[in-house]
Amino acid sequence: MTAPAQALEMVPLADRLRWLLVVRIGVVALPLVAWFVTGDRGDRSAAVLVVPGLLLLLTGLLLQWRSRRGRRWAVAAMTVPITLDAVYLGWASYLTSGLTGPVVYVIALHVLAVTLVGSFRTGMKMAFWHSLVIMSLLEAVTTGVLPSGGPGTEFDGLRYGVFLAVVWVTAVTTAVLAGVNERELRRRRYDEAVLRRLSAALHEAETGVEVAEALLDFTLDAGDATLAAVQCRLAAGDSEASTLLTRKRQDEPLEVLRDVAEPGTGSLIDAVTATGTTMLAAMRAPDPWVDLVLDGAPRVVAVPFSIEGQGTGALVFQNDARAGSRIEQRRVAVVEQAVAHTATALARVALLEQLQRSALTDGLTGVANRRAFDVALTREMALADRTDAALAVIILDLDKFKSLNDTYGHLAGDDVLRGVGAALRQCTRQGDLVARYGGEEFVLLLPGATEEDAISAARRVRAVLRGVQGPRTITASLGIARWPVHGVTGPELLAAADSALYAAKEGGRDQARVAGREGPVTGGDGVDGLDSWDDVRPLDVRAVPVPPPLRSASVIG
Repeated sequence: MTAPAQALEMVPLADRLRWLLVVRIGVVALPLVAWFVTGDRGDRSAAVLVVPGLLLLLTGLLLQWRSRRGRRWAVAAMTVPITLDAVYLGWASYLTSGLTGPVVYVIALHVLAVTLVGSFRTGMKMAFWHSLVIMSLLEAVTTGVLPSGGPGTEFDGLRYGVFLAVVWVTAVTTAVLAGVNERELRRRRYDEAVLRRLSAALHEAETGVEVAEALLDFTLDAGDATLAAVQCRLAAGDSEASTLLTRKRQDEPLEVLRDVAEPGTGSLIDAVTATGTTMLAAMRAPDPWVDLVLDGAPRVVAVPFSIEGQGTGALVFQNDARAGSRIEQRRVAVVEQAVAHTATALARVALLEQLQRSALTDGLTGVANRRAFDVALTREMALADRTDAALAVIILDLDKFKSLNDTYGHLAGDDVLRGVGAALRQCTRQGDLVARYGGEEFVLLLPGATEEDAISAARRVRAVLRGVQGPRTITASLGIARWPVHGVTGPELLAAADSALYAAKEGGRDQARVAGREGPVTGGDGVDGLDSWDDVRPLDVRAVPVPPPLRSASVIG
């Protein structure tokens, strides 16, 4: 990333021209003062200075007006008048006692002003031009081309040497100081530009990976790093925390590292997270995490951050700058600013994902809600239609749950519902979706499941429900329907499963029935025993792209 040249220009060209106009007024006015101060004017009139001065001002104004027509005119408006300034000051010096007169000091001030207002390069050129103009005038007087205006107008090696020393010391000193200052200001302006771009990228980021990539791009650019990584760990309430680790090299795509172990106790990441302060470390001892992620970098910068109480993380990158140098200090400071912005963006993304999960999750049981189920069912039916894959649903209703509520109270009923939700999540495959259908009814969406697979899942459900802690044994009636045999649309498929559910209830409860099939397929009159769900053959794992259960919250996006 490179900032546009205009964005990095310290002072706009139009402002420089206006300041040079002010300098030019001084160039014209001060020699006139010197003309009257010296007193020895002979028979010359003040017009010998006034007329050239007015012409100089008029030329500067004209070129400044034309500078609006384009950069070429603007450059001419800067270079041509200051060149004429030097000629005018040389003429004024000749008229006011030459190198022994006061205009010499005006020349030194002119060099200083041009260096500051224009640039240090322009100031050096102007010092050379002043030296050449004065030498030409002195030679002209010495050779008789111009009449002598006094001892100061004739060539004298010592006086001319002193003049050169004054002009060049002024030019070089000012140029060096101005160059250092301009370079620092330009770097700060550049840092501000890339920080603004980082803020824009963070504002548009919708996932943790996008946020991390924006920070890594900034670090590789503004931090002058060749390799950088972001590691963050988000807590998810009582659920398992999630970790995001991304890495990026110069001119290479982002890498999401999923198989890297957590930083161990005593590692650099552990130390900076514990202290909360930036560390510039020379890796004298082995650090497995740094060796793996940063390819064993000998010197590393680690900047920790906190995600507004939701987690912690750190940015780490290779440090190639000389230890203690100003470059190192500056880039670490600007990276710390970027990390602060990134932590806020990560907190926003984490909160957004939490809200999305809350919108699609049943608050009591922790499983998907009806809205999430409807979206997943529509998507899975469309996928099955395109790929001719199997698909089944199971609706289950807890037996005599109303009497449990009436006898033991609603708090006990809520505890049972929470236990049922947890049990159903444990006994289903990774690609299955468990949702609360309403009240004491739950529904299972089984992508890729045949009828036998669905019956096997029903057996697992009956087995785990008996293990749910409650005031009495928990059982359920289940209805199974298969796409497209029992329905080609969502409502048709759910209606078929619902009919099978009510048939199971009418048949004595604690059993499962398949739509369109007589008798229970598990439970009932001892059709089969309560199989352990561990004995059921596994199916191909196929993740259903819906928000995961609360136990696996993630900012990876």
